[in-house]
Amino acid sequence: MVKTKKFLIILTIITFIIFSSVAIVQFKKHLASDKVMQYLTEVKGYKESEILTFESKYTFFGIPKYHVEVIFKNEPSIVYLYFANDLNGQFEFYEIDGKTIPTKDLQNYDPA
Repeated sequence: MVKTKKFLIILTIITFIIFSSVAIVQFKKHLASDKVMQYLTEVKGYKESEILTFESKYTFFGIPKYHVEVIFKNEPSIVYLYFANDLNGQFEFYEIDGKTIPTKDLQNYDPA
């Protein structure tokens, strides 16, 4: 009986830690999305209707941990990655098919 009670307490604590971690990641992803959308619309002047897809990501080992992947309607094969921290801005892009595209040919490239 005592072992069962200890086991249930430990299991409850582990479950709480796991669910808390997932909730924190989801909350921070939501904050990242809000910051990047605000940056794109208020600072860069994009309209939400110009954005095809918009997805916040978390990477455990990557830097930055939270970023947002944006695909614009006028360049549906290019994924732009944006910082979602105090250093708002575009930090990378890639072509969905893996092709190399010169930056001069990109319509939404913003190295600033």
